[in-house]
Amino acid sequence: MLTCLALCGLILILAGVDLAHTESRLPDFPSRACQPDQASCFNAQLSESLARERAGEPLQRQYESRAWLYAFAILAIGAVATAYSLRSNPRTEWLRIFSNVGVTGVWLGIGVTVVLVVTDGDAVTPPPAPLLMLPVVLLVAAVTGTLIGRSEGWAETGEADEIRERVLHLGKLAIHVGTAGQAKRSRLEGLARWLSAAALALTALTCVLAFTFVLAQPGCGTNGSPPSWTDPIDSVAAVAAIGGMAAGIGALILRRWIAALISLIACPVALLFVLSSTCAFY
Repeated sequence: MLTCLALCGLILILAGVDLAHTESRLPDFPSRACQPDQASCFNAQLSESLARERAGEPLQRQYESRAWLYAFAILAIGAVATAYSLRSNPRTEWLRIFSNVGVTGVWLGIGVTVVLVVTDGDAVTPPPAPLLMLPVVLLVAAVTGTLIGRSEGWAETGEADEIRERVLHLGKLAIHVGTAGQAKRSRLEGLARWLSAAALALTALTCVLAFTFVLAQPGCGTNGSPPSWTDPIDSVAAVAAIGGMAAGIGALILRRWIAALISLIACPVALLFVLSSTCAFY
């Protein structure tokens, strides 16, 4: 497992170095401190910017082809690591393995989103398609494995296995039952359930408020104004979305990845619809 993680990290470092090297091949123009009355300076700056963009187009296409190779290599390593974990663990642990895959997919999705936002506007950028493919494939695999595991009853233990498990771990049970460690785990499970419920409730509230706000907005091509009762709705929706995403991150840390995935996707999308309805992008 550590070897697979090291290989994935090596591929990511190689992809980053490749991106930096590709961007270094672009023509570099000196920065200009243009004054407001220097039209020729602004024209020269615009020409240089267009020349840099044109030079970056073939380099961008070349890097995109290599990015797909990096992405498929990471997925192949992840598939090998998952297969090894399934092979080396009993079937009763398979649901936990797919839960780990889901948690990894959510964190990877957050990281990919940050990378795409930070590099937006550069002449050569990481292509979204191969980057987004990684978390999507992991989440689909996690959902599929979880559904199959629940339908097949992987978490259920036969009577003979349960007796053998009790005999093998009798000492461990005698130590942990009723101890502070057991109580701590119970508190963490309760906190995880509470955070999941809070994330889902706040996400639902955000979606309802956003839907109500969007329906009340006039079209961007009209001169009408929205009703006065919609004034506080966008602020309340923003606060609810922030709370839902915070609760979702807390649930993700405690390995409740499904609730975290719903809140971390639905809340930003709802806020984007709210902003779009106010003609912020026109």
